[in-house]
Amino acid sequence: MSAPWIPSVRQLANTDKDVRNALQACALAGLGWMNNDRALVMRAAWFYAQALKQTNIALQDSVAALEDRVLACCRLLILFEMLQRISSEPSAADPKRNQIADWRMHVEGTCRLVQLRGRERHLSSLGMALYDGVRMTAIIQGLSKRQPNAFTQLDWRLPSLNMRDELYELINPVPQLLRDFDLFHTHESRVADGTSSHQHIVEGITLLHSALAICNALQAWECEVLRLCRDKHSPSASMRTHHLEPLSRRVQQRDTLHDVCQLHGHGFFSTCTQYWTMCNILYGSVRTHHQQLQMFMNIWASGEAAPILPDWITPELPAVNIARVAGHFFSPDMGLWAAHAAVFPISTALWHFAKTGRQDSPAFKAMTEAFTTSKTGVIMQDFLDAIRVVWQVEQ
Repeated sequence: MSAPWIPSVRQLANTDKDVRNALQACALAGLGWMNNDRALVMRAAWFYAQALKQTNIALQDSVAALEDRVLACCRLLILFEMLQRISSEPSAADPKRNQIADWRMHVEGTCRLVQLRGRERHLSSLGMALYDGVRMTAIIQGLSKRQPNAFTQLDWRLPSLNMRDELYELINPVPQLLRDFDLFHTHESRVADGTSSHQHIVEGITLLHSALAICNALQAWECEVLRLCRDKHSPSASMRTHHLEPLSRRVQQRDTLHDVCQLHGHGFFSTCTQYWTMCNILYGSVRTHHQQLQMFMNIWASGEAAPILPDWITPELPAVNIARVAGHFFSPDMGLWAAHAAVFPISTALWHFAKTGRQDSPAFKAMTEAFTTSKTGVIMQDFLDAIRVVWQVEQ
């Protein structure tokens, strides 16, 4: 488990029984499912129950709830929910409960906890690691529900930003933007005259410009990442560090992000797939908003046209890129953490191809097969299926 926050959690587990229980629950669940060992899976459930009980008790104490160990437990409980392999269908005892509902409940609770802890508690190395372990999950939650949560609305400037941090900051406003798109088109039925239609069109174009600004910033981010890769592996740099160079080849000027994403470690690869995921969701939503806005203008402002979108603002290429690298998530050296990180990118790409009627395409088959041809992929397949159902309902 190579996630940056895991070493910090392990450190806490050395001195805190509840964190240790939560960590053991995740480890035994993964190991149990990989080896088809039901005894380990049952043992994992016991550790989970103990950690959940003690975490809930701590959350009732306004002082204890703000401790690092509680946030660490909450983050591990989120991971465990992805490993449960329970039915995506609601249970007879509680129709509102299912795997995705349980996962979201933990995410929302953890987001609120981060907000209550405040910025100062996340400036230490341990605090930043725990913050980092939650924020991507929170962004996923916001994007999948098309509405921001307490975490994605935070406007905290961290002490230092790397390229992954900058990507997350670009993505932070997107859940609210998607929510604004939905509200804007919901209100179209209320337009009754020329004055209100003109105001509605102005608001729609303003939203479109806000979205285009984020799209352009994402493109600039990709260009900067490729520039950094090329500078790092330029001929002069290779001459200085050729004996340390782990890559199979230098990054050439013609290479794209797809070409280089698998040449580095899991952290870089995961960040690239997260980038494509955001582009897939955002570009598709911008296209839909643009089409709906133009249809509205055809009715109320005949002859006028919405601003033209660049051809590259399309969900197709990001979805294709995710499909092309899907198998890399399940390489033998990538581990369970990579399989867990595969669910969101692949689910959004699968939804794109399904929505366009291409379930029989090679790209769709490559992604579904990636989850069935490895032990780690099989573990996450149930959660993938569950979240795909949610995507179909909510999108």
